[in-house]
Amino acid sequence: MEIASTNRRDTHDPLEKKLSRSPALRAFFAQFASLILCVFLAIAGKYISGSALSFWILLSFQSITSVIFAYLLRMDWWWLVIEFLFPIAVVIALYIQFPPLASLLLFLSLFLIFGTTFRTRVPFYPSQSTLPAAIMELLPKDGAIQMLDVGSGFGGLLFDLSKERPGWQLSGIEISFTPWLFSKIRQYVSRRKNLKFVLGSYETVDFSIFNVVFCYLSPVVMTEIWSKVQNEMVPGTLFLSYEFQVPGVAPSAEIVTADNAPVLYVWKI
Repeated sequence: MEIASTNRRDTHDPLEKKLSRSPALRAFFAQFASLILCVFLAIAGKYISGSALSFWILLSFQSITSVIFAYLLRMDWWWLVIEFLFPIAVVIALYIQFPPLASLLLFLSLFLIFGTTFRTRVPFYPSQSTLPAAIMELLPKDGAIQMLDVGSGFGGLLFDLSKERPGWQLSGIEISFTPWLFSKIRQYVSRRKNLKFVLGSYETVDFSIFNVVFCYLSPVVMTEIWSKVQNEMVPGTLFLSYEFQVPGVAPSAEIVTADNAPVLYVWKI
């Protein structure tokens, strides 16, 4: 199987290149541009009507225009939600006036969980409870399964599988510190011998030692991980992706895990 070519618009402007590579920079640009328009609206409104515009009108304008800019910058849907809620969250935070220490602890907690999203372009996605059963039905119960969960999060999927399939060897790689630490502590307490959790990026892992690689990442990185799958996984192994397909590459099978649940896509290498 080969990666299908995708049509990408060449970017020659340095700023445009930076925006195309960094969702965080695009998110900031959307908020900053909408703030500039909001300031102009406030000045124009006061000049035309002689009185200041309502604060709530300006806040709504900020939220809506930031979503429009994010959409024009071709950001994913969850960024549109973040862009809309960000100005509102800032106002609420200022109104409530959290104690400085509480604000710092809240920021650190959120950063340890979601901080890597800006670099990896992969937000935190918890899988649904129907996923483990679908994977167990797909794979042989008594087979010599060596499975890697790319972006294992808090380890929920692997813990469910290890309980029902103690003969499988299950590994998880997670780049965010807090979810990885939680998984390690839970593994130590439960004394699951067939589980292993590693802190780091999937790019440092050799896929060739696994016969099943699973991921629940983001549409943005599917082409990149598929390239690694092609280069390292051996014939006869399986690559599984929950909800997100590899652009331009038809899966070998599509498994509906439950009504209104994401599809499990299967590629046989």
